[in-house]
Amino acid sequence: MIVLIIGERVTLRALNKGDAQQILEWVNNPKLKYLTGTVYPVSEVEHEKWFENKLNDKFNKIFGIEECTNKSLIGVIGLNNTDLINRNTELYIYIGDESHWGKGLGTDAVKTLIRFIFEELNLHRVSLVVFSYNQRAINAYEKVGFVSEGIMRESLFKDGKYHDKILMALINDRKNSFL
Repeated sequence: MIVLIIGERVTLRALNKGDAQQILEWVNNPKLKYLTGTVYPVSEVEHEKWFENKLNDKFNKIFGIEECTNKSLIGVIGLNNTDLINRNTELYIYIGDESHWGKGLGTDAVKTLIRFIFEELNLHRVSLVVFSYNQRAINAYEKVGFVSEGIMRESLFKDGKYHDKILMALINDRKNSFL
């Protein structure tokens, strides 16, 4: 039986080895690389090692995002730098399938994972970093309740110029409307 985390429009599920090739294609997509900050092309060998490490990590989990209607993998969402003592983690997400961009599926995936983080993992704080030029992502995070905590000015060099990184976070204060 596969354990699922069910949202309104998406389901989060464990990744399996069959997902590796699709994710490799996404991480090498120039449009997605611009949004995630990836610089170098990722080889199959590098990706295989990364993927295996992610599947085996007990604390920093990664999930596949499936649209509920057709059960197809459309992206990934996960946790990094999970700190069980201080009860916080960092979130990352990307919708790899461009045909699903701008439809609110990423927002639902973030809400779904946040609910799981607060209710099941009993963590207190979730943070993330977003690039200042990714306004669609900033809007989605704000819609979920993330607030800007700081700006790392001109800390990203992309397309010949410097951009800001914005640190955003959400605290489990039990007032979050989606919980």
